[in-house]
Amino acid sequence: MQRALPWLRRLVLALVAIYLLYLLAGNVFLNTPLGEWAVNRKPEKFQLRWESGSTWWPGRVNLSKATLQGHVRRIAWQARVERASGRIALLPLLKKQVRVPVLQVAEVSGGVQRVAKELPAATPREGGWELHFERITSDSVRKASFDAIQLQGVGSAEVGFYKQLRGGAMEVMPSKVAFREAVLTHEGREVLSKGVLQAGFAIARHRRDEARGIDKLLKTEAALKLDGVTSGLDVRASPQGELDVKLVPGRGQARIDLAFARGALIPGGTLQWSMPVSGHDMAGAARNDALGLALAVDRDIVVKAKVPPRADGRLSLDADLRLRGNRVPLRDFHSLLPRASGHVVGNWRFSSLRWLSGFFPQAPWLQLDGAGDVSADVQVDAGKLAAGSRITVPGVQAVADVMGNRIRGKARADIRLDAGANGELVPRLEAVMDQFHVAAVKAPGKPYVQGRNLRLSLNAAGRLDKVRETLRARVVFDNASVPDLRVYNPFLPRAHMRFDGGAGLLSGDLSLDAAGDVGHGALRIAGRGTRMFLAGIQLRGDIDLDLRLRRADLKRHAFVADGSTVQLRNISFSEPGGESRSGWWARVRLGRARLDVDKPLSAGGEADMSMKDVGFLLALFSRKKEYPAWVYKLVDAGQAQVNGRVQWQDDVLVLDRMHANNDRFQLEARLRMQGKQRRGDLYASWKALSLGVELDGQQRRFHPVRARHWYDSRPPLIR
Repeated sequence: MQRALPWLRRLVLALVAIYLLYLLAGNVFLNTPLGEWAVNRKPEKFQLRWESGSTWWPGRVNLSKATLQGHVRRIAWQARVERASGRIALLPLLKKQVRVPVLQVAEVSGGVQRVAKELPAATPREGGWELHFERITSDSVRKASFDAIQLQGVGSAEVGFYKQLRGGAMEVMPSKVAFREAVLTHEGREVLSKGVLQAGFAIARHRRDEARGIDKLLKTEAALKLDGVTSGLDVRASPQGELDVKLVPGRGQARIDLAFARGALIPGGTLQWSMPVSGHDMAGAARNDALGLALAVDRDIVVKAKVPPRADGRLSLDADLRLRGNRVPLRDFHSLLPRASGHVVGNWRFSSLRWLSGFFPQAPWLQLDGAGDVSADVQVDAGKLAAGSRITVPGVQAVADVMGNRIRGKARADIRLDAGANGELVPRLEAVMDQFHVAAVKAPGKPYVQGRNLRLSLNAAGRLDKVRETLRARVVFDNASVPDLRVYNPFLPRAHMRFDGGAGLLSGDLSLDAAGDVGHGALRIAGRGTRMFLAGIQLRGDIDLDLRLRRADLKRHAFVADGSTVQLRNISFSEPGGESRSGWWARVRLGRARLDVDKPLSAGGEADMSMKDVGFLLALFSRKKEYPAWVYKLVDAGQAQVNGRVQWQDDVLVLDRMHANNDRFQLEARLRMQGKQRRGDLYASWKALSLGVELDGQQRRFHPVRARHWYDSRPPLIR
């Protein structure tokens, strides 16, 4: 027994020596730069610094005023604790495992921030140390932040995690965080106060190549309960319309009870968030509204949102939507759209309204663009607008290209979506241009028509492969100003018919197809005090051209113009001999006519005319003094009825089978004009007298004998 005592004494002394050596080495390690140097071997990725530390038993460590920070890819994080006390299991260190069964920390604050600099991830390698913090607890969490969002209060936390270095697996064990008297701020402005928060979360063990970035949420389970007082919004508008928006603490209410598991919300979750909106509008009147968001989860996600209108009325929203299924898109939030059905009412301002043209893909000739406000009351079915939807735009830049003409103006537009006979969606557009101008597509900067109150309507029913049969569009305008009628001369055979000056008014009622071509309609040109050149004679007076159009040949832009009329009133003109006439009038009706509106314009058909007298027809063939005296008594014989055939193409104008008569006289004529050349025949009879006139260029030959026989022997000009 006595022999054993020295050995026992030596063993105790050895253990005491080892313990004292551990105390010395451990505390020297913790309280000299040696400790931080050993821990912070890769400071760009991880740093741990502390003010002082102590260890009184192997494996148990105490630190004070410790700061941790790290950088992973584009995420930088940091944490500060006043005191930390934990135990490290020593034997697992032999297996390259840092196992911390328990770590208690006090007075904790920390945050996560996204940074511009990306730190490349380490290439996965075998043999990395394993960090296993089984239980980190604190009953004094003071602050947490994510970028500009900050949460403060009296908090507690219990967290556990596992991480293998060198690109190995990571895991977050079931953890929980709780706060009371919580205050949530954004950029220093209070968003929520008096909050009570409970959160739980866990991330299943995985390697980085199994779930990168946001895909880690597919390995995550989380739950959040929050109850607190939200901020309100104080909105004030100056008389100039400028808005002053401020957050006002302590007016709204937030209640959240949501759970999330591996990419989907758990049925039974709810969210309610309200923010009262108060203030004064531009007139100084008080406004009290509420901004609200509600969410409920069953097999689907039901979302209700309400945004009160701003003082200028440009922003408001009242939505009631059901999102099919309960999965949450992690990358493409646009994928929510095909899942959405419900009802949305609101007002928005868009920097570009070009998307409105997408309602009418069948009408590429119509473009809507420019910044503007939109008022919508729409039904949504599987992410698409459904029948019963309506969109109103008080101001949009509208451009319509119609048969080589560009109509441009700011329009008030109303778009309705109706249901077709076979269930298809039928977009309908009603637009009004308060002011508009028309220019050639090839020269859009040189408008030649200006007007007001142009109405455009469009129905886009049917399949896209049959748009020509189904699309219906109509353009209507009245009394648009044409400052100079000479703009129409390129369409006319200028050698024989043109405008030499004067302004006019243009009205139209046109039905269009998918290409912007006219299917049928009417155009009316009215000129007052217009100077005209017709068949070598200068005229001045009033003209009304009323074209009735029905398309006959799309490729050639050819139209049937039956029923079109031309009226000349208050016409004055000078005959070839210099004699002047005034007060003349004529009315022309095209019974059967065909019109080709390509440049130059060509036309032909049968015409019925009423004239004050036949003086103009006589002037086409010769001067007054060259006729026998009795011929011009026809002029005084009163109104004449005229019919015949008219044809012009390029610079050729032909009048044929012209018959003018009343109960006192008869006149017949045929005339072909090309360039400066004229060729034609005239027959006139009054009582027992008759005369034939043969015109060939500048040569005239009179046939006073057997005039009827001579005229009938002459060939017609139009077969």
